[in-house]
Amino acid sequence: ATAAAARWRSEVDEIAPGRFAVLVRAVVVGARAAATGTFRARVRDAHGGWILLHAGRLVAGDDDGETVVTVGRASGAELLSVLFAAYGLTARERDVCREVLAGLSTVDIAERLAISAHTVQDHLKSVFGKTGVRSRGELTAKLLS
Repeated sequence: ATAAAARWRSEVDEIAPGRFAVLVRAVVVGARAAATGTFRARVRDAHGGWILLHAGRLVAGDDDGETVVTVGRASGAELLSVLFAAYGLTARERDVCREVLAGLSTVDIAERLAISAHTVQDHLKSVFGKTGVRSRGELTAKLLS
């Protein structure tokens, strides 16, 4: 393993010794089982940050080819599905959030999602309540930080 991998292992194992090795094995098994040959997992480190493990088969097919695992800090964008689920957002609320993160106005979101501007506002009000924010800026900061 590289020096960087040793640092990641240390951060993850701080919570539970041996946890990093289990996670690496899990993403390797996931990649080998997946039709795409890739598998991703996100996990919290001891400091409350998110780490992304990504495994990919180097040789596709039925053989037992080698699998590479990359480890790095997960960005806010990579965590959106986890955060949306954690906040209990509905599918439509998730759609609206993605459009807000893209910088679209209420009118533009309404047009893109084929709903009324009033419905967009209703979804935003619900999202704000679930995430504990009061503005689009706060929502963006919370989801992408």
